[in-house]
Amino acid sequence: MRKLKAFSLLLLAMTVMLFAGSISETHLAANAQTTKQTHHKKKPAKKAKKSKKAKKTSKAKHKKTTKKKKAVKKHAKKTTKAKKKHPKKTKKVTKAKKKVATKKKAKKKAKKKTKKKASKKVVNKNTNAKKVIVSSTNPVATSTKKTPDSNYYQSVDGFNYPSDDHATPNASDALNIPAGYLFSFNANTKKMVQGTASDESIDQSRQINTFHPSTADINTKVNINNISTDQQRQLSQYAANLVNDLRHKLANNYPYTQDLTVTDRALKAATDVAIGYNNDNWDFTKKGGHDVSVLDDVFAANSFSAYGENIAGSLLTNSYINGPVTMANVKESIYGAICAMMFDDASSDWGHAANFLGIGFDSSAKQEFGVSIDKMGQIHFEIYQ
Repeated sequence: MRKLKAFSLLLLAMTVMLFAGSISETHLAANAQTTKQTHHKKKPAKKAKKSKKAKKTSKAKHKKTTKKKKAVKKHAKKTTKAKKKHPKKTKKVTKAKKKVATKKKAKKKAKKKTKKKASKKVVNKNTNAKKVIVSSTNPVATSTKKTPDSNYYQSVDGFNYPSDDHATPNASDALNIPAGYLFSFNANTKKMVQGTASDESIDQSRQINTFHPSTADINTKVNINNISTDQQRQLSQYAANLVNDLRHKLANNYPYTQDLTVTDRALKAATDVAIGYNNDNWDFTKKGGHDVSVLDDVFAANSFSAYGENIAGSLLTNSYINGPVTMANVKESIYGAICAMMFDDASSDWGHAANFLGIGFDSSAKQEFGVSIDKMGQIHFEIYQ
């Protein structure tokens, strides 16, 4: 019995041990499960890996972003290129603006030219046919700075015809006929005929006609308010020579009309005209024409049969010239005025040119001629028959 009892106790003890081992395994299993659960809990580590993947994704996104940035940079480059191109456009625009500015300058220059053309008027009166032609433009002052060079000459012309800037001892002047000039000589009728003026002819006249001052003239003073008879004669002859020479060139030296001849009577009549303008304070640019009453009085006092007056404003008053007026200044003003009247007189229907060419005068009668200057600097070209 005792043996059986001991055996039973032994059997019970072994059963308990087996049960305990079973619990241990279960615990281990539980631990293992816990470990598995722990591994499961370590899924965030996997998430972390996903996060790494996410980082890769982020990198991918970064790359994409970088690509986008590159794209942006490319856009920036395009923009830069566009900006680079834009300045070219700006240059084009600038060129366009320059063209517009040039056109504006051209317009301003044209306006300046119109303003700079010295005032001029023409009147032609014949006892048979009283015809009056009137026109005018306004003069503009030019600089008259002196230089140390004793032969230097500063132009005071207001008619836009050039001059040499240095005087020479044997200077001489002439009027050169531009191509396409509207006046021509008809060999059949032996008369001067008027055609159509062209801008090209006017432009060319400014290129081929230049005033040449002489050293003697730049050193000879002239009192505009009291010109001596000798100086008046010299200036009148200078003007007559220019006009007569042009007549001869146009007519191939055929005497279709009488030459302008400077006479004492014409000089006295021209002086009386200037005095009459002075007494009436007759500025024709303000009065709007010739002082006809003065012209008629002088005409009647000398028993002329016909007369014609061309008058031009000038820059000969002291307000425009630094220092004394010289004979060169006066001759240049006469030269420029005659050039403008002969070659750029469309605004006056070429009435000045017609007067100078003797059109409307008796071609067989003597043409007496005199030049005078009034206190306003207006130059009077008087033709009498």
